[in-house]
Amino acid sequence: MEIFERIEDRGYPTDYLLSRVRSRRMLYRNFIAGESPVEIWRRLLKEYRWIYIQMNETLRNIFQRFFIYFELRTIFMCLRYKKGEYEKIEELLYFSLLSDDLKELLMGSDIMTAIGGVGDAFLSISDRFVGLKETFIKDGLRGLEQELTNVYLENTIDSKLHHTIKDFFRYIIDSRNIIAVYKHIRWQMHDYPSFVNGGSVREARLRRIFERRDISGITTLVQKLTGIMTDAGNIENSLLKRTTRFLRKAARDPLCIGVILDHLWKCYVETIEAEMIH
Repeated sequence: MEIFERIEDRGYPTDYLLSRVRSRRMLYRNFIAGESPVEIWRRLLKEYRWIYIQMNETLRNIFQRFFIYFELRTIFMCLRYKKGEYEKIEELLYFSLLSDDLKELLMGSDIMTAIGGVGDAFLSISDRFVGLKETFIKDGLRGLEQELTNVYLENTIDSKLHHTIKDFFRYIIDSRNIIAVYKHIRWQMHDYPSFVNGGSVREARLRRIFERRDISGITTLVQKLTGIMTDAGNIENSLLKRTTRFLRKAARDPLCIGVILDHLWKCYVETIEAEMIH
């Protein structure tokens, strides 16, 4: 089973997409008061689908790992809604890039069959994804989400990627690991966080911070990484800004990879901000 839908390459040159992206930068912001989380995420998927369709095969190959990463959340939302909110699943998947076979499983099957289908799809990337059903049985949906995301990030960072995309995923891994340590300390959890390999911050340093239950160590680390004065209340926001600043700089890339990635990321950040408001 494939993860993504097969969409014909329309052969648009890269310069064409670049000009369209620049013209769309101010078009994405118009969120409507009262929109549900499904409607907000669906809007992001619509924009991502539009960008993906305009890409030629070369660009799709460069960006595919990015798009799959954000479709993970679509999968997780669908699995949560399988408790009876099936109309929300159909809404979510309307603009999704997931393959028709995977969409059909997410819409029509019981949750175990759907998870098995997700596992089969990701096994097309790597055998690291074996055992997702067992993870769900043992740790529930939250454990499945963590396992699939962590394995995907580790597999991605080990893959052959454009250097800007690889740096982006390093930032994502750093953020995920740091936030995991912070939440484990804040919630007084005794088990070690599940760290993702491949970031720029060494796991040994994160483990020491956790063992000491050192919130100030977390804020100091974040301030060093971001250059932003940080307290426990704005760790996640500071890390988001770090990635935004990196991509703004990457947008100067003459091959336009950074310009496109910057636009995709800005759409995501605006989506997260809209979810927090709504």
